[in-house]
Amino acid sequence: MKTVLAYLELARPLNGIIAFISAWLGGVFASRGDTENLLDVRLLLVSIAALLLLSAGNAINDYCDYNIDRINRPQRPLPSGRIQRLHAVIFAIVLMVIGIWLGTLISKSAIIFAILVAVALIGYAFWLKRTPFVGNLVVSGLTGSTFIAGGIAIDSVQGTLVPAIFAFLFTAAREIIKDLEDTEGDLKNSVKTLAILNPRLAVGTALGFMALVILFSPIPYLFGWYSWHYLFAVVLGVDLVLIGLAIRLLRDTSKESCAAIQRWMKWDIFVGLGAIYIGIFL
Repeated sequence: MKTVLAYLELARPLNGIIAFISAWLGGVFASRGDTENLLDVRLLLVSIAALLLLSAGNAINDYCDYNIDRINRPQRPLPSGRIQRLHAVIFAIVLMVIGIWLGTLISKSAIIFAILVAVALIGYAFWLKRTPFVGNLVVSGLTGSTFIAGGIAIDSVQGTLVPAIFAFLFTAAREIIKDLEDTEGDLKNSVKTLAILNPRLAVGTALGFMALVILFSPIPYLFGWYSWHYLFAVVLGVDLVLIGLAIRLLRDTSKESCAAIQRWMKWDIFVGLGAIYIGIFL
C-alpha cells in the first residue's frame, strides 16, 4: 500500500485532476452547452489522456530533478528512497504510451497532439527546464494546451482559446514564483533560472504576467463572449486575489512567502475556470 501511495505522490494527482478537468472543460466551453458533445466518449478519453500524460511528465521531471529535490523537496518519493529512479522512468513510459494510445481512439489530430505534448514534456524535463524563462513558457503552453485538447476531441477549438490564454498567463506567473521558491536547490545544482540570473527581473516578470491576467480578464465580457456573471466572479475571485498576492510578492520574496503565493495561485485557477463556466452557461 505504501508503494502505491508513493507512485500516486510521484504522479501528483492534484495536478493530474486539474489536467483532467481542464481538458474536459475545454470541450464544455467549445460545445457552448451542446449536450450531445458533452456526452461524447472522446471527451472523456482526451481528459484521461491529459491526466496520464501530465502524470508521466511529473515522474520524468522528478527523475531529472533528483539532486535538486534532495535539497528543495527531500520528502518526495525519489529523494526519500521510496521509489527507485529507474522505476520512475518505467512508470512514466507506461503512462505516456497509454496516453498516446488513447489518442488513437479519438482522431488523427488527437494522436498528433498527444505525441507533441509527450515530446514537449520530455524536452522540458531533460533540457528546456534549465533554459532561463523558456522552460517557464513551455510549462505555461502545455497548461493552456489542455483546454485545446478538449476542443480537438469534439472537433471544435474556437471556444477553448480564452481559457487557454488565461491558463498560459496565470501559469507563467506561478512558474516564475516557483523558481524563486526553489532558488537554494537550483543554485547548488547549477540550474540557471531567471530567478537565479536576475531575481529582481524574475519578480518583475511574474508581476507582469499577473498584471496581464488582470488586464485580459474583462476582455471576454467586453466582446460579449461571456455574461456579466463571469465579470463579477473573475474580478472578485481572481483579480483581487492576484492583486493581494502581487503586493505580498513585492514585500517578501522569501522561500516561505513564494511557496504560499504559488499555492494560492494553484487553487485560484479553479475560481477562474468557474468564472468562465458561469459566464457561458448563466
